[in-house]
Amino acid sequence: MPVALAQRLRDEGLVPPDYEGHGLLNVAATVLDVLGLRDGSDPPPLADLDPALREGARDVVLILADGLGWEQLHGLRSRGELPFIGSLMARAERGEAAQLMRATTIFPSTTTAAITTLNTARTPQEHGNIAYFTWLDEFGVVAQLLRWGPAVQRRGSFFEDAALDPRTYAKVPSIHARAFERGARTYIVEPEMFRDEAMTRMHAAEADLRGYLLPSTLGVRLRELLDERSPGTGPAYVYAYWAAIDTAAHWYGPGSREEAAEAAALDLALSRAFAGDRDGRTLVLLTADHGHALVDPARLIDLEGDAELRALLRNPIAGEPRCAFLHTDRPDEVKRHLDERYPEMFALFDRDELIAAGIFGRGDPSLAQRRIGEVCAIPRGDRGATIVRVDGQVVRHRGSHGGMSPAEMLIPILAWRV
Repeated sequence: MPVALAQRLRDEGLVPPDYEGHGLLNVAATVLDVLGLRDGSDPPPLADLDPALREGARDVVLILADGLGWEQLHGLRSRGELPFIGSLMARAERGEAAQLMRATTIFPSTTTAAITTLNTARTPQEHGNIAYFTWLDEFGVVAQLLRWGPAVQRRGSFFEDAALDPRTYAKVPSIHARAFERGARTYIVEPEMFRDEAMTRMHAAEADLRGYLLPSTLGVRLRELLDERSPGTGPAYVYAYWAAIDTAAHWYGPGSREEAAEAAALDLALSRAFAGDRDGRTLVLLTADHGHALVDPARLIDLEGDAELRALLRNPIAGEPRCAFLHTDRPDEVKRHLDERYPEMFALFDRDELIAAGIFGRGDPSLAQRRIGEVCAIPRGDRGATIVRVDGQVVRHRGSHGGMSPAEMLIPILAWRV
């Protein structure tokens, strides 16, 4: 990374992503490595994972607790909300067949990019699902990428047109496809409503989806899959997704009692899933896609409502409330406008300097250049930005992510064997 950019990030108190062995990308590479599927095109596995935890492992279970950042995990543990996970953390501190690592997520620090990275072992720059709201040349609009539909409305997908196959829009192959080709089994445990969603169809069509209707059933589905595994079966990968901590943190804020209640429910589900003795050949990884910054909804910056700014842009505003993508042919004027109208409220970065420094990942940058605005505006402190009005409404979250603060970027990776 250029020295000047690295210094700017430090001065702003920002944490860049690590793709070289200490990040979420490397969790996906570790899955491939343990299953014997990793090749020279893949990123490195986790650099600090204890070899004893992966040695002899046949299966991998990856649990993604959406929104459970490093700071939130430790706060919840200190308040006694996580007896099962806390016991594993205590084992890790004693070095007893468990390990807790601090890592970074990808950038932007958002679910859309992170889930795609976990499903493909590729960086946002490579897979293209870069932010929750992203300008898509293919459809000529800002899209909500988890749904692959117009961002300005809450419902509807481009793929409601039967002539459009979601798989043709996937830019890189998935872990599940690679495993299927080599005879390994993969499973996804996530809400049943996701079964026909575009992201599932794009990046996990080859997986056996074990859906659940109630969040507490995640533990039941995991237990069923563990009970199905017999000593003579081939390797398997299980990806399980828990959404509720993120939802609570958005609406009530990180550190809220509502967030604690959802984290406690996950803790109970996992304690039931992994109760009892097993053959010890399953590596379990619990991690998060991002953390949350505490945001004051009364201090929201209404970029979408700024007519002067919109007049300087080529496309509508996209990105994240904590990292706005501004597509413009007049970047200097855009930065000058933001500095004058919103003094000291944004850290401003040029798209190409971030790409050149590897902030969005590796590989051919041409897709990223089309989907990321020439100016990236990261709100400072406890501020977020309105970038899209959905059904005409402004969303006023108390917890948000997408930026590069430690609260958003730092995530836990808790590993143990069952």
